[in-house]
Amino acid sequence: MPEIEDIMETPERAPLLLGWQWLLIVFLCILTIYVILAYIKRKKNSPITVNRLKDALLRLKKIEQSTSEINYDNNQLSIELSLLTREYLQDQFHNESIFQTHQEFIADHQDLEKLPESAREKLSTYLTALADHKYSPDQHLQAEKNKLIPLTESLLRGIDSTVPKNL
Repeated sequence: MPEIEDIMETPERAPLLLGWQWLLIVFLCILTIYVILAYIKRKKNSPITVNRLKDALLRLKKIEQSTSEINYDNNQLSIELSLLTREYLQDQFHNESIFQTHQEFIADHQDLEKLPESAREKLSTYLTALADHKYSPDQHLQAEKNKLIPLTESLLRGIDSTVPKNL
């Protein structure tokens, strides 16, 4: 039988970590950095909840304030209200209403199908009324002009109430 020898002590210290342990630590660090960067990128790309109605109503308030300060004619006020409404519709429904006449928009059933029947009728009546104000000569329609801003506000609120909200 062979003789059993004692284990000899060496003057060298044992390594703190072995090579495979260092590789594991480096791999875990890289993986952690990748997960953090992916989370940040996903956070940046997450859709921002935009309150389009609030933005449109703020802009409407600015128009209302500027009409009281500056004497707008029917044409200028109608154009601004029409642009406001069309930009709201474009942002809300991703349609091309801003590039269409009111007749083209009313005839475009694809965009209007997103709205209930009553909202469609109110929108088409509103756009027709705005077109009448834009294209008719200024006929001292001050009473009608004063109704346009509240009418725009109620229309925007009505359309927004028909849009399903993501909870």
